[in-house]
Amino acid sequence: MKKIFVATAMIAFVVFAGCGSSPKATGTDELDIAIREASDYLNDNIPAQSKIVILNINSESDDLSSYIIDELIANAVNDKIFEVVDRAQLDLIRAEQNFQFSGEVDDSLALDIGKFFGAQSIISGTLGKMGSRYRLTLRALEVQTARVQGQFNRNIETSRNIAELLQSGSKSGGTATATGSRTSTGSGTASGSGGSGTRQTATPAQPARPTGPKNGIYTFDPRLQPYKGASPDQGSYIWKIVVRGDFMSIYMTSVAIGALWGQPANWGYGNLYKGYVVLRDLDNPSRSWYPTEYNNGDNDEVYYSFRGVTATRFSLTMSKPNETPSVFDEIKLGEPDE
Repeated sequence: MKKIFVATAMIAFVVFAGCGSSPKATGTDELDIAIREASDYLNDNIPAQSKIVILNINSESDDLSSYIIDELIANAVNDKIFEVVDRAQLDLIRAEQNFQFSGEVDDSLALDIGKFFGAQSIISGTLGKMGSRYRLTLRALEVQTARVQGQFNRNIETSRNIAELLQSGSKSGGTATATGSRTSTGSGTASGSGGSGTRQTATPAQPARPTGPKNGIYTFDPRLQPYKGASPDQGSYIWKIVVRGDFMSIYMTSVAIGALWGQPANWGYGNLYKGYVVLRDLDNPSRSWYPTEYNNGDNDEVYYSFRGVTATRFSLTMSKPNETPSVFDEIKLGEPDE
């Protein structure tokens, strides 16, 4: 049965790409060559400057599907022929509509998603096993008429990328940091048992998750700062992360350094957190989590709680309608401070 979109309106952020020409397929990996050829095919069969949604690739692996989707999006953006609905916005819809990027999506739902984003074309596909080889199929549907604009088919030998993506899923450890020129290193001692205020906790009998972050308190000095596009966002900082059983709570403040008392973060995201705050596993981009609880400033604290997080390297995105998302690009959790 087709699901109905929730009443809360979400404005899709898009990456605009103007007119341009597409490069020809290059590289040595069979999968990468096939993806490039598929992009060339879409460029030739979808009207220029259309807004497109690259929705899903049905395959046996979330990692494999995410890789193909991300490469197709990157090609479309770099070719500068289409407007492309951003992957982060698709993640919000995916969670709301309960579909997987690596699973099948009903045409009716796919067309509704295309209409929701104001897109002219929606692209979906499959990568299926065919004996010792694979077959990549992509199909473009015109949103308003449901007309098939084109279908790309290509047989692929089992390549190194396919083999590695099918076997991927390992996690990386390390200290608590944000990367690049936005680096902050976790250090110092956190007071208390995870901060005041109401929070959920797991039952004592619940086993620890061996692949996830360790129970404890992770503090940051300097505090982690998000970016809006290329500019730092001065409104919110992460000052600690508390992991207790099956729950991870990320504590925010509006103060870059110094005392925290009386200085909660910009908590205007609170009313929107169920659809606009997302934590994404950077080692497996198809895996993401949404807050199960939001504390809006009781006891001068603001935090988001997530359940079942298995990632130790992740991003955190906070967005509002008609605004550029505020993004913590990379957060790593190694050993807790306490």
